[in-house]
Amino acid sequence: MNLRPGARPLAVFFLGSFLASAACGGPPTPSPIEGEPICPDFEIGATRAQMRGSLRFPVTLTVREGKEPITRTTLTGRRSKDDPPSRILLSDEDAEYEIEWAQCENQRAPRTRVVVRESKDAAEYACGNATVYKTDKLVTRKGDAASRTVHFAAPPKSECWESEVPPAPPPPAPPAPPDQPPPDAGAEADAGAAPVDAGAATVDAGAPRDGGSGGAAKPRRTGAADAGTTPPSP
Repeated sequence: MNLRPGARPLAVFFLGSFLASAACGGPPTPSPIEGEPICPDFEIGATRAQMRGSLRFPVTLTVREGKEPITRTTLTGRRSKDDPPSRILLSDEDAEYEIEWAQCENQRAPRTRVVVRESKDAAEYACGNATVYKTDKLVTRKGDAASRTVHFAAPPKSECWESEVPPAPPPPAPPAPPDQPPPDAGAEADAGAAPVDAGAATVDAGAPRDGGSGGAAKPRRTGAADAGTTPPSP
């Protein structure tokens, strides 16, 4: 086909654009990160301030194609199982990537549950020296979204921020029962002596008056009491 001289550069441009788009994959698409730890919201202090759940030591995820990093993100954990997973951007193409997992050396300060607009002077979180603890291979296939799913690798320090509320005071102890006075020893002795007196009276009633063994009193002997006395004159 003969082309006019002015049309040749334009045709070359479109042909180059087509070949470039065919060689490269589609536009980057969000790819999920599955298995990210769940860190629920928590409370701190005596005022029970509501804080956002997060890992104490965040994890950085770096995706490399060859030696060149193509994307990087910092993961702090999901706040609940209903939260959508974190995502990274990967092209829809046949490719092989290296996934590098590293954990920050600095703790990430807790943040309040209510998000407020931070001033420009607010200090940003500094990860510090991130220590690589695992590397994976990710092979993607064009048109296969499942092949671009990244599976989270658990870090050495996987603890979340937790509540730091002072413990509630223990319930008051029930009042002690009043002390009972000791029993009166004299009253007990008198109460026990009453039957003994009644029995003694019964024994005395049945005893003979002269201390003998018979019933009636022994008659008085005549003259015995007058011995040595002078009878009265007639």
